[in-house]
Amino acid sequence: MLSEVTTLSNRLITGKGVDAVKSNLKGVISSEIEFVETLSGKKLTADNGEMLLKIYFSQVMHSKIFFLDLRSKHFSRVETSLEGLQWKPGNLWAELDEDFSQGIQMVYKGYYADDDVDFAEGLKKCQLVKNHWSEAQQQEVLEVFKKHFSNGREEKIHFNLEHFQKSFSAIFKTLIKNKIRLDKNFLYLGVMLVTLYMALDEIGGDYDVAKIFKEVIKT
Repeated sequence: MLSEVTTLSNRLITGKGVDAVKSNLKGVISSEIEFVETLSGKKLTADNGEMLLKIYFSQVMHSKIFFLDLRSKHFSRVETSLEGLQWKPGNLWAELDEDFSQGIQMVYKGYYADDDVDFAEGLKKCQLVKNHWSEAQQQEVLEVFKKHFSNGREEKIHFNLEHFQKSFSAIFKTLIKNKIRLDKNFLYLGVMLVTLYMALDEIGGDYDVAKIFKEVIKT
């Protein structure tokens, strides 16, 4: 893990690789998102939260390479478009291993399709659930991950940072209890998620996350 922290520190300081990540994501994210060097300064409102969620899902579902910091300070509103955003990414970016990337995509698809088999297989591909475990062990980890989604299939979600901290802490404790070694991929995803929650907690709003997810995977 130390080598990954060193790599991220170097990227943060030097900005190395940022332009390549932008080029990769231009074919992935909405055309309503404009990469800029200087933001307009127009603060985000709850109307912009849906686009932040689309950015998160687009990065996770359509790319292994993504920017980690989705805090609101990296974005500005575009007055001529309700959905349009200016995005000045920070220097922190990461690349998921192929198996983890495919696995987390299966987790999201399985959850929003109410497909427990794909959900479980995705967690196994991410090495967060083990085939040799007892059924009770596997079910314990599956349930703690499902709780993290906050019933997002059936109702709109209000993103609260305190809830995220409690939920992620429960996941972390359960994985440690079951002797899962958390690697760089889990770290990267966790960083991006917490910064997304920070942004959405700040701007407020309630979001139909299931609808947003399904729109993203259609593109």
